[in-house]
Amino acid sequence: MDAGANLRDARTLMAAKAILVKAGRSFATAIEEAQSDAERFGMWLDNEGQAHWERQRRLRTEKLNIDKAALFRKQIQMTADGRPPSVVDEKRAVARSELAVQQAEAFLRNLKRWRGEYQRLLAQFRAGMNPLSHYVDQVVPTATAALNRMAQSIDGYLATTVKRSDPDGIETFGRETSELGAEADGAGSMRRSTQESTTPAVEPTKAPPQP
Repeated sequence: MDAGANLRDARTLMAAKAILVKAGRSFATAIEEAQSDAERFGMWLDNEGQAHWERQRRLRTEKLNIDKAALFRKQIQMTADGRPPSVVDEKRAVARSELAVQQAEAFLRNLKRWRGEYQRLLAQFRAGMNPLSHYVDQVVPTATAALNRMAQSIDGYLATTVKRSDPDGIETFGRETSELGAEADGAGSMRRSTQESTTPAVEPTKAPPQP
């Protein structure tokens, strides 16, 4: 036969609630940090990244113009013997500067493409975070409130239930009404038996003899 629940207190529920609340706060912090990093990179693509590579293109173009001017000056010069000087180094410098300008322009083109692609990925990221956000915003508060109600119900039950100790010393709370009534009837019968056993018997009065 089932002995019923052995309820001691609501400490286990409160421990579960503490774990749940801690997990919810950790998730909320992780969501906030991830969203902040994602938004920050998107802002860099739209603002700082664009400005950075536009500035690099301008500086590299200026360097290319300087190298081209140096190459031109070298080409119009003549050596002492009337031959044109070597312009190998100047041509290499111009080639490097042209490559640097081309790289800056490529980065600018890619930035435009990356901005559109990143916005699409950012939308997917937000959609993927929605279940976790729902857990933090809805599930955790609902579960916490449910645990609070359960704990209050248990505390109220324990406060109004008869406390009893079993032979092994384990405290068990609760007693069914029928059991209480049976024990009360048994105690009343024992009291009546005791009173009857302790009361002296009254002998019948004998009639006096006839003369």
